Amino acid sequence: MGKKKFQKQLLKLLLVISVFIIISNDFVLEDITEIVSFGHELGNVLSNLSMAFISSYIFYYVVVVLKERKDKLNINISVHELTNQLVGRAYSVFYKLVEGAGIENFNFDIQNITLSDYIILCQKVNPNQISTNNLLGTPGNFIEATYGQLIYNNSVANVMMLSEKIFVYMPYLDTEFVHHINRLLSSTFFIIAPSLNVKTRNTDFTAYANPMFEFLELVRDLDKYNSTIIKKSINPY
Repeated sequence: MGKKKFQKQLLKLLLVISVFIIISNDFVLEDITEIVSFGHELGNVLSNLSMAFISSYIFYYVVVVLKERKDKLNINISVHELTNQLVGRAYSVFYKLVEGAGIENFNFDIQNITLSDYIILCQKVNPNQISTNNLLGTPGNFIEATYGQLIYNNSVANVMMLSEKIFVYMPYLDTEFVHHINRLLSSTFFIIAPSLNVKTRNTDFTAYANPMFEFLELVRDLDKYNSTIIKKSINPY
């Protein structure tokens, strides 16, 4: 149990004890003869202290807990949306291969494709082939691009850019979420991907098939985890 969670559980326990003391002293034991000297006075002191603690707890809950929960929700909404964009860009590695292979997307389901099918897909696409449907650059300065360049510039480079935007919120991110992002950034495919931005001697993507498939599996894991981010912020405990 983390330190912060322990503190919150301790405050809840003290709240329960305080309520118990007030009920016992002010209602249950009010008309009972004292068993020990100064028992009534001690009960009143404990009751007053308990009332003060309850007042402080209500103030803490309204000012700190509710604000913290609202801030967490707002941040998680932003992170969730950025991660959706990141996942979309990461999945586009697969979709660029499908496009280059001239195969309809439904023949290869991104959620269920196996390594053997992924290898077959990679064998059908030449990384040096110029895409007829996509260009790189800015308005007025577009250039033709190979499928290798499209995968690097439209997918990998944008995954890096979006990861940097997500890490701006690092103090508020769950360690498990950070782990998912870092697994993507440290994957073999991500490390070798810059080689796709230049002309290669490879006539297909076979050499990249295994790292690409590993990357896809990591993206799937991140996609599943991202679906839980908003839920966790609404029900954090």
